[in-house]
Amino acid sequence: MRYFVEIVRHGSLSAAAKALHMSQPPLSTTLAALESELGVKLLERTGRGVIPTEAGQLLMERGEQIVRESDQLAAELKRHGMGVLGSLRLVAYMPYVQTVLPRVLAAYRRVAPSVDIQILDLRPEEALAGLEHGTVDVALMTTSNHDLSAQLNRSSVNMHRLGEVELVAVLPPRGTWPKVLSWSALAHHPIFAPPATSRFPGLGNLVLSELAQHSDRRPDIRTVNQHQAVLAQVSAGIGVAVSVHEATGTNVGCPVEIRPLSQGQRTLTLELVWPKQRELPEAVTRFLTLAREELAPRARGRS
Repeated sequence: MRYFVEIVRHGSLSAAAKALHMSQPPLSTTLAALESELGVKLLERTGRGVIPTEAGQLLMERGEQIVRESDQLAAELKRHGMGVLGSLRLVAYMPYVQTVLPRVLAAYRRVAPSVDIQILDLRPEEALAGLEHGTVDVALMTTSNHDLSAQLNRSSVNMHRLGEVELVAVLPPRGTWPKVLSWSALAHHPIFAPPATSRFPGLGNLVLSELAQHSDRRPDIRTVNQHQAVLAQVSAGIGVAVSVHEATGTNVGCPVEIRPLSQGQRTLTLELVWPKQRELPEAVTRFLTLAREELAPRARGRS
């Protein structure tokens, strides 16, 4: 079709062959094959070149549209291959959406401006299920035990350790807290924490473990899934929490006090997680590359 369109545009086979960077004989052969296949004469030869017949004119009108759409499709497919079109379904817990994630998203937007980015706030089990079933492409997660999480999920996901993120005590804004807080001191208050998970031990598992090791009291642990809900209740003086340092620095409407932890485990490992059993589109692999470059230095800076 492209050959026919070029012949009509240039008015001769020789000029069309030159524009197509080919010799004239194969162009003539292709035209003859097209006329034979369609069972109709497409071009009339004149002393000045060729002109389309009535059937050729109809084919030319439709053919130009077909060639144009074909070129557009090829360009879009090429952009898909370069990772600049498509979609990215990313799981990220809210503290990282507010802190470390904007940096990598800004870098990603510069190289893949047309990718549709969906950010999902899912629990670890939901994120892992999404990675396994193809409804999630990448997850930014934290674990209290990298080796155990990697072992538990070795058959379904890849994990890349980005670095350590600092944990702090999050306290009501009453102004009488000591300079540092121990786990045993936190156990004297209701403590908000996400639920413990069996496949990807995280903050909820860490809180349970550290309170068991460092306190003789039976702690009052209140399960809360959402970060903002934790901050609201701590700010209201209902209890205390442990969270990522950077996510608790400025919270408009939910003032809290931050104190370092003085004992036990005081960091989580920030992990980049993606599926192992399926081939990923270029838009996703490009994000993985940028995330390693942009997030790892930030994570190490907090350790």
